[in-house]
Amino acid sequence: MLVYALPGTFETREDHLDLLWEAGATGLEERAGLIRAYFDTEVDLPAQIRDGQWQNEADQDWLAAFKANLRPVRAGRVTIVPPWLRTEVESGQLPLVIEPGMAFGTGHHATTRMAVEALGNLDLQGKRVLDVGTGSGVLAIAAALLGAAQAAGVDIDPITIPIARENAQENGVPEGRTVFVEGTLGDELPEQAGDEEFDVLVANLYAELHDLLAAEYVAHLRPGGPLVLTGILTSKLGMVQDALNREGFSGIQVREDGEWVLVTASAPAQQ
Repeated sequence: MLVYALPGTFETREDHLDLLWEAGATGLEERAGLIRAYFDTEVDLPAQIRDGQWQNEADQDWLAAFKANLRPVRAGRVTIVPPWLRTEVESGQLPLVIEPGMAFGTGHHATTRMAVEALGNLDLQGKRVLDVGTGSGVLAIAAALLGAAQAAGVDIDPITIPIARENAQENGVPEGRTVFVEGTLGDELPEQAGDEEFDVLVANLYAELHDLLAAEYVAHLRPGGPLVLTGILTSKLGMVQDALNREGFSGIQVREDGEWVLVTASAPAQQ
């Protein structure tokens, strides 16, 4: 079995995964800080991902091994689980079923878990929630399961949109309760996402993007509305705090999990 092992960071992860798929990888996994890509033969890789190493390993069913190691993830009131482990969700927990695939989130990363827990601590009944950088749709779907009247997921990557919609269907979310659209907060959002302010905004992005989008967070949130941000390395927490203070957010709170941080705050009372 031919494996290409590549060091990865949160900021470069999605780009690296996409490049490896485009180069012909037959499977991907993340282990011990490395992205491991499986290939049938050695190929010429783009310059951005040439700092890895080719390795010959004993043949194994990598997909079976991946599934065997995947466990349900409890995130507050929600348990994130792949379809084949649906029966392992504890009584009283809300199951959130996500089919692992390609570069899309399974909910096992600390940033996703913290964001789902934070959403579960809010009263979402009847609220409109915006999930920025939705990816697999896990946060928007979690919001819908937790009682949101509508959860809109926005992502600049068009490949993610049908995956997110399939995941919403897998979870039995009624049509219209979740809306997934291609776009960014810097543009006018497609009308399916609605043009009103949202009651809650959640974003699992990296610190530099939170810094760039802080003013857009204000523009898309109702006055006083909760903001939930993650994908932030502890070393870059100050950048996000400075951005939120600059835009007038209040009640900034921080939760750490290893090298990752979740930040919650409230939008300015007057905009």
